[in-house]
Amino acid sequence: MQPGIDPNQPQTQYINVQQVQPQQEVQYVQQVAYAQPVMPAEQQVVYINLKFKPKLNWRHWSYLALTFGIVIMIASVITGNDSSIILGNSMCCMSIAVACFLDGAYYKTKSDWELSTGQGNGGSMTGMILDIIFGIICLGFAFIMIVGYGDPFYW
Repeated sequence: MQPGIDPNQPQTQYINVQQVQPQQEVQYVQQVAYAQPVMPAEQQVVYINLKFKPKLNWRHWSYLALTFGIVIMIASVITGNDSSIILGNSMCCMSIAVACFLDGAYYKTKSDWELSTGQGNGGSMTGMILDIIFGIICLGFAFIMIVGYGDPFYW
């Protein structure tokens, strides 16, 4: 108590705003609300390049069919007989058609694999459709060569 002040009259108290307990709690709550979680260590992200490696690779079989057709055509040209050349050309077109269909089967399995891994399969579907169309055209030429006696534009 100070001299000259009535003890029944309330005394003025000065409070430092920074030391007020409720204000500190509000600041603490605000700090927690806007705080970012702290990770103990940065996590490493590893990207894995997915490669399509089927057990039965239809593309390798298509290479074999294409090679077989080219060998037959070369052998028929070497013999020099007209009917063997016609047959060799027709067999070459037929082997190209078979190679296209086998390559289309490869694209089909690749398309299924891409869908199962969550990738887009637009390129595989386009390749498969073009292979099938080209294979049908080659089959048509092979048939016309046999029926048209070696001239695909006979009709």
